Amino acid sequence: MSWRFISLPPQDGYHMVTSFVAVADYVSRGGKNTLLVFYSDKPFVNVGVHQEVWLEVNLEFTKKMGIPVVRRDLGGGTVVITPGEHDYFIVVKADEAPSSPKALYEKYLTPVVNVLKSYGINAQLRDQDIVVNGKKISGNGAMTYNKAVVITGNILLSLDVDLISKCIRVPTEKFRDKMAKEMSDWLTSLEKELGYIPPREEINKKLKEEFEKSLGVKFEEANLTPEEIELWDRLAKEKMNEEWIYYKDNRHPELHTERCVKINSAVALCHLDYKARKLVRITVKIVNKKFDEVSISGDFFIMSPKDFLEYLEDSLKGASVADFEKNIRKVFEEKKPIIFGFTADDLVNAFKEILNKPEVQEVI
Repeated sequence: MSWRFISLPPQDGYHMVTSFVAVADYVSRGGKNTLLVFYSDKPFVNVGVHQEVWLEVNLEFTKKMGIPVVRRDLGGGTVVITPGEHDYFIVVKADEAPSSPKALYEKYLTPVVNVLKSYGINAQLRDQDIVVNGKKISGNGAMTYNKAVVITGNILLSLDVDLISKCIRVPTEKFRDKMAKEMSDWLTSLEKELGYIPPREEINKKLKEEFEKSLGVKFEEANLTPEEIELWDRLAKEKMNEEWIYYKDNRHPELHTERCVKINSAVALCHLDYKARKLVRITVKIVNKKFDEVSISGDFFIMSPKDFLEYLEDSLKGASVADFEKNIRKVFEEKKPIIFGFTADDLVNAFKEILNKPEVQEVI
């Protein structure tokens, strides 16, 4: 089977997060499976599609330093992308890809694991990440697009922990120092492991060899088609629009709180961070024992259906708090979402926890 291998020059953040969509459109229309590689030309903050920017990003610092905030179409957490990583995008026909996230990652990330092992380091796949002796060296995510599946990821070549920690929103500067130390403890890079950074051309050569060996494919060196480039540029311009960057924030402008407060005898506003397999952040406004507004965000991945989270939020809006579990399970049964990071049970337990808060109990 023939695949395309495309290596591009460094790109800005908006082109970084839209390249794979343009390629997925090409693959969906019958084009060849593609392995795309390149890296960013300057730092940017990359927030997941299901995240609220105000909760995740230190906007005061990023605006001061001129560091763009870019929202991608994929789930997962907020990451600071720098030229110190090597990014790859695997785009395949949906009918060739495993349906379960676990099998999908195993199939398409094993070649990347093998590339890292070829340098003599102890790389292993852990969920959707690749770790070396327990430290993450590669973060990955997946999404569906029409008739294509996209797996995105990176290999950390070097780390700028100071810059990364300053871009992330934290409660105090003391906490930021703690976070920077923790990052150094749970992130690693080829530079830290090897004492040097291998040439990108060498990494690309190894990636091609391992994908060919593992998947039984043959690469042809290729360029993006004119149609892909045209779509890519249009999508990148759309991603620069603040309506897209802050769409999740603007969807729930009255829910920008990290506390639980009783506003009056009938109204409460409450936020909860719930750790399932991934972080789920829930904020609710309750009026007269009904959900007046609900926001669900976090660093999870929803592969399908599109707009599931918005549908779930809208289904809960206006409903009695007493019926929350029935309504959540009804939506999951109706839409049958493919989610990596939390289950219907996790969401039910999170809502139970938020409804048991003293401030909420006083109004329900």
